[in-house]
Amino acid sequence: MKTFRKLFNPAFVVLLLFGCQEKSSSFKTFQAGFGNAPIIPSFINQNSEDELVGVYFMPSWNTSPDPNVDRDSFWSCLQDPKNCASLQNTGIWGPRGRIYNRRYPYEGPYLDRKPIKELKGFYKRTDPEVARKQLQYMKEYGIDFFAYDWFFGRHYYYHLYFGPQSKIYYPEGWKIDPNRDGRVAVPGLVEWGDQLEVLLVENAKLPKEKQMKFAINWCDDSHERWMLWLKVGSPDELARKANYPGEKPDKELYLKVHEKITQLWIDQYFNRGDYLKDKDGRPIVYFYFPQDAESRAAYYGLTLKDLLDLSQATAKKAKLPGIKFIAVTAGPMLERERAYGLPTQWKAKNPNRPWEGGNYQKRLLLQEYVPRLKSMGFEGMTAYVYHNFMEKDNRSYADMRETYRGHWNMWSEKFKNDPSFEYQVPVAMGWDMRPAGGTWPQQTGFPSEPYKDRVHSTKSTFREKLRDAVEVSRKYRSSNGNTVMICCWNEYLEGNYIEPTEGHGFDYLEAIQEVFGK
Repeated sequence: MKTFRKLFNPAFVVLLLFGCQEKSSSFKTFQAGFGNAPIIPSFINQNSEDELVGVYFMPSWNTSPDPNVDRDSFWSCLQDPKNCASLQNTGIWGPRGRIYNRRYPYEGPYLDRKPIKELKGFYKRTDPEVARKQLQYMKEYGIDFFAYDWFFGRHYYYHLYFGPQSKIYYPEGWKIDPNRDGRVAVPGLVEWGDQLEVLLVENAKLPKEKQMKFAINWCDDSHERWMLWLKVGSPDELARKANYPGEKPDKELYLKVHEKITQLWIDQYFNRGDYLKDKDGRPIVYFYFPQDAESRAAYYGLTLKDLLDLSQATAKKAKLPGIKFIAVTAGPMLERERAYGLPTQWKAKNPNRPWEGGNYQKRLLLQEYVPRLKSMGFEGMTAYVYHNFMEKDNRSYADMRETYRGHWNMWSEKFKNDPSFEYQVPVAMGWDMRPAGGTWPQQTGFPSEPYKDRVHSTKSTFREKLRDAVEVSRKYRSSNGNTVMICCWNEYLEGNYIEPTEGHGFDYLEAIQEVFGK
């Protein structure tokens, strides 16, 4: 997922998957004339039990218009540009999609990103055997939890008395229309959640000590979904009978959908023993790009705090002690980049026809936005990917290490005297968005900053970055907490993946194990 965009478009998010291999022999303890006391290699962090290691997991989905054909959004783009939906997306690339020529050539296929054979190569995303391997590797190499990038489409109405739709989640006792096949009064359903379902089924089969913890990383960042929501009840939707009279995306329904989202979390995730919770028993929810949700709430005269307060009240009504929200945010920091800054308001061009579009306004730079997070109801922050720090851009992994140190120091210092707000130190293994067309999509059909698509790490440089992160986390432990967030497990289209592949094998998992010694 992108830390800031020059166009508002759906994020390509990170999948968290993992493969199976024998542990490196370098991690085995051994006897050397000291009785039964094991000697631990010096590079292993012997105090690593203090660190909690998290990693983002991005789902893929079927991009084929034919329901009988499964064209995975990741694998298709790695292998063949003609089958890559990201490259054909006219909403982000313009009327001709991504254009390749001598200046902007196609450089694929990207077969080095193919998962290892133990993961069945370009695997089926809902394969239980693959999910089981993933959980095994996560645990084996020292990852404590995965944060699943979670998407929700507010605009979907469905019928509980109609075939497969009867299995879609709907809060117990909520209003339906029995005269319309049980049509729900409050729309919305989970998108791209099938991988999470399989992971959780397989996780529950494992002994408790081998289970992974998981959390939700709510990605409410899609402009397309927002426009589909505003289109509910519009003349076109009524004409094609997608909606009935009275169904409209007003403030009351917007709030009810948010309550439904929270109730779904409670019913399907929070009550599980493998959901990530803080020491007080509160489930932890990561919130990707809160500025997007804030902008759209402002359209209704609401604040983001209003939404988080509603979630807290819903959780407490269900006898939970509350929810701990962590903001996942990043963005430009220079005045000349304010046009691409973090918006805080969306305004319709025509208030009477909002589905026709609008503008994101009142943009802030990252250093202006972050101080507002606590007042919104967040108790911490982290990041997905930082692409820059002030004047410094990421053009190499050495650059990325430098920009990350800038952010780590800035935010750790800012919150060092505030034990009620934590900065979870983030780490990324690289960036290379060429399989999806390059950084960043423009309506011209060409990427605006292709020079950023060469941020490649090695096992050694990634390991050193992890060590740097641990050092910062411990230096500011009283306020930073103990979580290190890694991006990402399998962000294949953005070149940010630690899942074992034919190109780098288990290098990145081994680096994690070497640093954290779990």
